Amino acid sequence: MQFDDMISMLSVKDIHKSLDFYQGALGFERLSPDEALADWKWALIRSGKVKLMLNQNKGPVHPEGEHDFNVAFYFYPDDVIALHEKLSKAGHPVTKLIVTFYGMKEFSLKDPDGHFLSFGKDTDEPPTESTETD
Repeated sequence: MQFDDMISMLSVKDIHKSLDFYQGALGFERLSPDEALADWKWALIRSGKVKLMLNQNKGPVHPEGEHDFNVAFYFYPDDVIALHEKLSKAGHPVTKLIVTFYGMKEFSLKDPDGHFLSFGKDTDEPPTESTETD
């Protein structure tokens, strides 16, 4: 098992204020479409090789169903299904493997220090029923 990429996600209070800061003060460019910003209050930004996700109010759900993180780490494994199975069998408290409304097959867990980790892979599968309104 290997990972193809990892992007940090910051939970922010005001997505537009945060974008103004990262774009204006630090020179980041927004890669995500206008629809993601308007509908999901989410943005993917980049400066050089560095990518960062900004998420207002709501992010992936950890095992307790809460959104209490300030920073989440989003990993892109080469096989998200096998990784979910491996962690599950080893007794780690992973969430269900779901397909999100934004086209990712993903799951999450917290590491031993409480850091929020999400793992996902792009998919064309339809969203898991319960995620359409989340």
